Amino acid sequence: MAFAPFDLTGRVALITGGNGGIGLGMGRGLVQAGAEVCIWGTNAAKNARAVEELTALGGHPTAFVCDVADEEAVERTFAASLEAHGRIDGCFANAGVGGRNTAFDQMTTDEWNRVIAVNQSGVFYTFRAAARHMKERALKGDAFGRLVGTASLAAISGQARGEHYAQSKGGLVAMIKALAVEYARYNVTAHTLCRAGPKPI
Repeated sequence: MAFAPFDLTGRVALITGGNGGIGLGMGRGLVQAGAEVCIWGTNAAKNARAVEELTALGGHPTAFVCDVADEEAVERTFAASLEAHGRIDGCFANAGVGGRNTAFDQMTTDEWNRVIAVNQSGVFYTFRAAARHMKERALKGDAFGRLVGTASLAAISGQARGEHYAQSKGGLVAMIKALAVEYARYNVTAHTLCRAGPKPI
């Protein structure tokens, strides 16, 4: 039975980091609203458990192992997701990593790059593939798409020892605003969810 406030029957949603936490919560709501759900996660066992749970809710989910920081993996997995579902109507870029609470003046380049690779570049790779697909559909007369990114209040408020995390989420907010402007002509909207950030030090 569809979740009362929405009827997403016939729609397909891709959720990165969808095998637990916020991502799995999104999956539950989408399945209950009638959507098909495709999960990406780096842990195959967690993916399988998420598929089992969403199937029990009446869905027909799929799951793929994908590291969104790997550009080639994102392109390959997006193609596989399209093959499995035929279309992607909503793309939820939810996969992310937290910082390691390192003092800024002691932060290594490797630690900085680790967070940016997933939280910023990973969203770029994922949204680029989704936007390309949604634009192609629109040009063929099927104009519809939703891009949703999970950001953080750290993007707009100070977070000691989390400058890399804040940078990654602040950049996400700015990118999604730009996407909203560029892709509105294709009936593709772009939105940011700002979750509570890590506890202050």
